[in-house]
Amino acid sequence: MRMLVILLGLLGSSFQQSCDPTVCTVENNCRCYNDPKPPGDLTNSEIPQIVMLSFEGTINTDSNEYYNQILAASNPNSCPITATFFIQDDGSDYKLVKNMYDKGCELGVNSLKGTAPKSSTGWIDDIKAVVQSLTDVGVKPEDIQGIRVPQLEVGGTDQFIGMEKNGLVYDTSCAIESLSQKTTLIWPYTLDYTTVPKCDHGETPDKPFKEVPLCITGVWEFLIADYHDLSGQGLPCVVPSACRNITDKRAAFDLFFNSFTDHYNGGRTPFNMLIDPAFAANQDLRDGTIEFLQYIRAAFGSDVWIVSIQKALQWIQDPTPLANLTTFAPWSC
Repeated sequence: MRMLVILLGLLGSSFQQSCDPTVCTVENNCRCYNDPKPPGDLTNSEIPQIVMLSFEGTINTDSNEYYNQILAASNPNSCPITATFFIQDDGSDYKLVKNMYDKGCELGVNSLKGTAPKSSTGWIDDIKAVVQSLTDVGVKPEDIQGIRVPQLEVGGTDQFIGMEKNGLVYDTSCAIESLSQKTTLIWPYTLDYTTVPKCDHGETPDKPFKEVPLCITGVWEFLIADYHDLSGQGLPCVVPSACRNITDKRAAFDLFFNSFTDHYNGGRTPFNMLIDPAFAANQDLRDGTIEFLQYIRAAFGSDVWIVSIQKALQWIQDPTPLANLTTFAPWSC
């Protein structure tokens, strides 16, 4: 027992150190937030521009129809594009939820009723309930890997304890406006150390999460880069329905395209394309979204891949050059 206490003490002290990219490597399922190098040390011309299309909330008869419209495109390997749906339990039609899974989309956790728990026990129980609803309709437990929390109010250490207890391996709720410009965008990173950027909303976890007793391996953070509205001042807006002057098809196209080009012309970091339900339900804005997705696939050719967050993580863990992606097994269909 004494040796275990000493070991945990040593581990705890190491967590307070700054993350060292020469030690924290993808081979160890670890990545520093401040690592400037892309996965695999690939050059920009070798890196696919990953677009991670994601939604949260319920899937019901109405939303299912417009989600299917948005997903009507293909990747360079002729497989359908895929998205990630973070499910709110209350109000979802699980037959339609399962249909999305059967089409190759990823399912993650949002909430039970659209509100966030107030304690680690609450997070554990709420995540467990949503996971149970998904597995009850035939979703494999190992395929449920991520969470996006209500209102993007990160739940701090309590949330990540809830994730740990339910086997989730990534969060994508943290928005940081200062890391939303072409020159400041960063790759997803793990929470092996406490020296990580602070989220703009909610509480950033104040403890590390890695492979030690009671913790899971390689807990990843997929940051949300703010959009910048078309007001002329480029004011930040974390969800598209909160952006000013986005009232028609062309404006929706421009909103997404401006953010996309920051990623493409910057370091090819994955574009976390969050679309909130109110935006997707508006036909004009939805048409602009569809046109944007079809345009980038046509105009940028094999450089652009629209995949779920889970599939993006699989590429980060096994960085494969563009030339070999049509046979990259995790992205096949």
